[in-house]
Amino acid sequence: MQSGSRPRREKPTTGDICPSCGHKGTGRKEEEYEFPYGSGETEVMLKANVTCVACPNCGLKLIDQAQEEACHEAVCRHLGVMSPTQIRGLREMYRLKQREFAEVTSLGEATLSRWERGLTVQNRAYDNFLYLLGFEENMRRLRERTGILVMNSEKAPEEVTFRELVVTEEVLARQEEFQLRPCLTTEN
Repeated sequence: MQSGSRPRREKPTTGDICPSCGHKGTGRKEEEYEFPYGSGETEVMLKANVTCVACPNCGLKLIDQAQEEACHEAVCRHLGVMSPTQIRGLREMYRLKQREFAEVTSLGEATLSRWERGLTVQNRAYDNFLYLLGFEENMRRLRERTGILVMNSEKAPEEVTFRELVVTEEVLARQEEFQLRPCLTTEN
C-alpha cells in the first residue's frame, strides 16, 4: 500500500486470513495513518491515529467505522470546525433530543443527524452558530426569540400557567362552609 492511499473500508475480520490474498497471519496494527484531503492545489495530507487490520503479505489494510471516525475528526481539526463528537456533546449539554435541538435552532433534523454521524461537515457559518450555542446565554436568548422552551421533553417552568386565586374574606367564608356530601346514585 502506498503512503497516503486510503485503506479499503470493510468490516475487519477477527480471523487471521486476509480477504484479498488469503494469507494467514493478518493482525491489528496501530499506526499514524496519513491520508489526502481536498484536491488539486488545495489537497493536503492529514494524519489520524488508527488501528487497522493489516496483511503483511499483500499490504492490504482495512479500517472499520471507528477508524473512519478518527479520520473525520482529523478533517474537522484541519478545517477548524466542531467535530461530530463536539456537536453531539453540545446538544446533550442541553439534554435535548435531535428533534428538539433542531426545533429550537431551526436546523434541519436530518442535517444535524448527518453532522453528528460524521457523514458531512458543516460550513463555517453553521459552525460559528454552533459555537455560539455553546454559551448558555445564547441558547436562552434563542429559546426566548423562538418561543420554544422545551427542555428534555418537558415544559419549562415559564410555560406552566396556573389560575390565580385571590384570597378575600368571601373566599375564606365559602371555604369554611364547604362540606363533602354523599353522592346519590339511582339504580335501575
